[in-house]
Amino acid sequence: MQFPPYGNYSVDISGNVLEVFALGAWNLKTTQLFVEEMHSLIKRFDGEPWAALMDGRRWVLATPDCQAYLSEAIKTNIAMGLCRSAYVLDSGMVKKAHLERTHPSKQRDSEFPQYERQYFKKYFEALNWLNQEGFSPILTKP
Repeated sequence: MQFPPYGNYSVDISGNVLEVFALGAWNLKTTQLFVEEMHSLIKRFDGEPWAALMDGRRWVLATPDCQAYLSEAIKTNIAMGLCRSAYVLDSGMVKKAHLERTHPSKQRDSEFPQYERQYFKKYFEALNWLNQEGFSPILTKP
């Protein structure tokens, strides 16, 4: 498989979940475009609690300057109602270690008590966890 030279992504909202598919190796410009589009989309949640589901199995990492940028974006997301993040990654620790650097707080529980992040190897495991936490891409209005 060939990857675009600066990575790519797909982002959309389903139910109360922001779904992200990340591809290739990201540079800062790709990250900035992604964050801009993501922040535009999450306004639809109108401050209500929501979750993010990120499929990073075809992601090849990002440049170091992206980590701080993404960390700040995640803080903004939490302020806009993000409660849970489920990351689907292939086996290996490099991607997880890379993403841990984007976690908005080293003192996670004290600064952002409503936010939790989990990692999964299978997409449906991530969906199941989000569903147990009250978030689903398939929501019906009562």
